[in-house]
Amino acid sequence: MAFAAKGSKGESFLTVVVGGGAAFGLIVLTSRAWKTCHVDVAGKVPNGLTLLFLGVPIALIVNLVLFTIVFRYAGKAFLFSLFAACIALAIADLALFSWQGTPAGSPGTCPGNVPPWWPKMIPT
Repeated sequence: MAFAAKGSKGESFLTVVVGGGAAFGLIVLTSRAWKTCHVDVAGKVPNGLTLLFLGVPIALIVNLVLFTIVFRYAGKAFLFSLFAACIALAIADLALFSWQGTPAGSPGTCPGNVPPWWPKMIPT
C-alpha cells in the first residue's frame, strides 16, 4: 500500500494517530484508576499535573517510537505490520499501566491500588 510505505508521510500520520491514540487511552485509564482508588501520587501536586507533565510525554515517546520500530521492521505486508505494531503497543501500555497506573508505593483505598473494575484475567 503506497499510503503507508516505510518512511513516508502516511507512515508518520499513522504513527501519530495510532501511537497518540494509544497514549491518550493509557493516560485516561491511569487517571480513572487513580480516581477510583483515591491514589495520591505526588503529594501536594495534583494527579492531573503529574499525568500531564510526566505521563503524557512518557506515553507518547514510548508509543511513537515503538510503533515506528515495529511497523517498519515487522514485514512488507501493511496489515501484518499494523497488527504487529498494535499488539506491541497494547503490551507496552499494559506494562506502563502496571508500573505506574497501580503504584504500590502510594497510598490508596483499593488493595494493591488495582481498581475493582480492572479485569482479573489481566495481570497488573
